[in-house]
This record gives sequence, structure tokens and C-alpha cells, in this order.
Amino acid sequence: MKMITTRQFALAASLAMGTALPAHAVELAASIDGPVSTAQGQGILKFGEIVSELTNGEVTVELFPDAQLGSGGEAFELLEDGQIAILTTAPGYLAEFAPSVQQLVVPFVFRDFDHWEKVVSGPIGDKLAEDVRENTGAMILGYFGGSIRNLVSSKPVESVGDIEGLRVRLHPADVQVKAWEALGVVPTVMAYGEIYSGLQLGAIDGLENEAEWVLRMKFYEQAKYYVQTEHEYVTRPMIFSETIFENLTPEQQEAVLEAGKQAAAYQRDLEHQFDSESKVTLAEGHGVNIVEIDKSSVQTTVAAALEPVIEGLGLAEDVAAIRAE
Repeated sequence: MKMITTRQFALAASLAMGTALPAHAVELAASIDGPVSTAQGQGILKFGEIVSELTNGEVTVELFPDAQLGSGGEAFELLEDGQIAILTTAPGYLAEFAPSVQQLVVPFVFRDFDHWEKVVSGPIGDKLAEDVRENTGAMILGYFGGSIRNLVSSKPVESVGDIEGLRVRLHPADVQVKAWEALGVVPTVMAYGEIYSGLQLGAIDGLENEAEWVLRMKFYEQAKYYVQTEHEYVTRPMIFSETIFENLTPEQQEAVLEAGKQAAAYQRDLEHQFDSESKVTLAEGHGVNIVEIDKSSVQTTVAAALEPVIEGLGLAEDVAAIRAE
């Protein structure tokens, strides 16, 4: 396990469990990878506002944006270790311990935003939370997300056939790689922070991302085609350290759980709104071409390639249950 750095410890130690504070008072350290202004940042602030109100100020939250306390797997380890209380994370970091979480990132598993929200807010979301709690030191308080990932290309794309041969930066997950390979894409692994220069230098032709981050990262300067594949509804579980949760009073625990539900609902609506607004800004403010393609053709091609992958991951029943919702 990676050790927390001295600087990170100084930031988080006094916040994680509130040991230096008066009896029953707790300050919780929350970590996100992006700025406070993102929907994730605003969702954490809403959580802090609600939990403080429900506990009459006993429980407060300090938000550390821009991965100040670590990112990805490192931050998840710190949360399990009780050095960070709250984290929003990609399902992939949980999937190593609770493989069923991968069903959330299967391409085209969700029909639309309402279907996605119904799934994460209902019994399937609850069951995933149980799996995570049983197999990790983390608890899912609610599901953040709601934006839509699409193909971003520096080369003109007008139809499904134009996708073939594009070198696209992807996460190295089987469900994603096999889906895009079926469309003729050449999968390319690249760190997120290197994407802009990769587009600029021609090392890659594109990526898949949601509109808000195409805007924030200025990918539109190098890639003017935003192709509406709508292959993934973004899910970012809001997780809480079980170690820290167990040290809260019963009343504080109840407040944390309730605040998590309310904050997740607030954040999902906000992120969905940001996604729509960002797409308009890309088109009207930066000259990005919003390309509509035959999504049904894409889905048919991808479904055939994904079937053995989904079976191999043991997710066939889970995926079928999502589609039946």
C-alpha cells in the first residue's frame, strides 16, 4: 500500500476523525480530483452543508480539490486506511475488490439519463453498495454522475465508418477496449494529463470524454468533432471510510447516510445540467461540430463484441437486470 506523504498527512490527519476537537465534534476530509466548481465539488459542498445542518454543526466537511490528498488508487487506499473520509471515484478503483461494480461502465448498458438514475437509486445501486462494503473498507453513500461520454475526434467524422482507424485514447479496461476495437478503433493508452499534447502532436486522433471536461481541458482546441456515441453515462460513487464511520455516534452516522442520499440527488441533476450546457458552449462558443451518427448501428456492432467479455467477467445476469429496469 502507498504511504501518505508528510504534506498529505498534515492536511488530512486533523480532519479525518476529529480527534483534537471537542467531544462528538468531527471534521471530515473530502477529496476530489477536479476543481470545486465541478458538479462533483458542488456535490461535496452540498453534503457538508446538509450533514452540518442535521448534526447542529457537530459534523463538518473540509474539501480538498485538485487531488491535493492524492488521486485514483492512492486516494482510495488512504480512505480505506481512515486518513480521508470522503472520496468520489471511478468504478474501476472499486472493481478490483467488488467486480460487480464494472456493470456500471459497460458501454450502452443505460438507455438514457432517467434509466441510469433509476438503476443507481434503486435496488441495483443498493446491492452494489452492499458488495463494496463487504469487500472493502469503503461505503457508498450515493452515486454522483449523470454526464454522458462521447467520442472526441481531431479528424472529421460524419458516419460510423469514419470511426475506423482512429487512434483513440482509452482506459485499458476490457469492456471498453473490446467495444471500440469492434468499431475499428486503434486503442491507445495515455495518461489523462498528456491527452492535449497527444492530440496536438498527432500521437492520438481522439478520446472519449464528457462535454464538461472537453471544455475544461480545452481539448476542443485540437479536436473539433464531438461525436454523439453516448456510450456511457458517467457514474462516480461517493464513498466514505468505514473506519471513520464506525467512530461516529449513531446520530452522526444517520446524518451522514441521509446527507449522502440528498447530496447525490442534487449532484446528479447538476452534473446533467452542466453536461448539456457545456455541449452548447462547445458548439456555439468554440466551433465544435456536434456530430449525430447512427447510434443503433454502433450499439449492434459493440453488443456482439462485448457478449463474451461480459460473460467472462461474470456480469451477464447483472447487465441483463440493468437492461430490464
